[in-house]
Amino acid sequence: MSSTHSSRLSNSWGATHYPAVRKLVVERVGREWCLFLDRDGVMNRQVVGDYVRTWRDFEWLPRVPLALKMLREWAPRVVVVTNQQGIGKGLMSAGDVEAIHRSLRAELAADNVLIDEFQVCPHLEALGCACRKPKPALVLDWLKQHSDLEPSLSIMVGDSECDLELANNVAAVSGGCSSVQIGRGTDQDAVADASFDTLWDFAVAVKQARKEEGA
Repeated sequence: MSSTHSSRLSNSWGATHYPAVRKLVVERVGREWCLFLDRDGVMNRQVVGDYVRTWRDFEWLPRVPLALKMLREWAPRVVVVTNQQGIGKGLMSAGDVEAIHRSLRAELAADNVLIDEFQVCPHLEALGCACRKPKPALVLDWLKQHSDLEPSLSIMVGDSECDLELANNVAAVSGGCSSVQIGRGTDQDAVADASFDTLWDFAVAVKQARKEEGA
């Protein structure tokens, strides 16, 4: 990598992560796999002390729709996996969350961006269900229904230590699952395969790596 190129990457998302992103891209050329995304804090702003209860509460983080378009050009499948225990608390209904996701899908579809599925855990954390992240059921159940994909090539993108732990739990069963951390909200001991400030930064990195690899 030239010094000019390295400097430009350093200004945008950190040149130190380029080898990891390039590896993710190279390993998946011509393969069928799924990109799993956390929702709150990755795609949209979290509502501090509350939940995104309606579409009016939903606020895209900067340039996320365009980032999703870029990532969708790379990933054969894109699935959102999200804990929404506000349903279990009775603060909103499963129908309310489905309505948010319909609006989200419709807005992205206007720019030809497809989200394949939304996998939602509605349960209270105290119940200890199998589908609440970081337990892997949300991801593994979806993968079982799509046998055309290679589970070990899955990538989990999230902003919390819970999401990184989810990737590890999926990998323990499927043989692999890379992790990408968004933001700086995780514990210092939680290690992701790559880290970026925003989903946009990750998408730019992927686009650059794909361009260089001709992928």
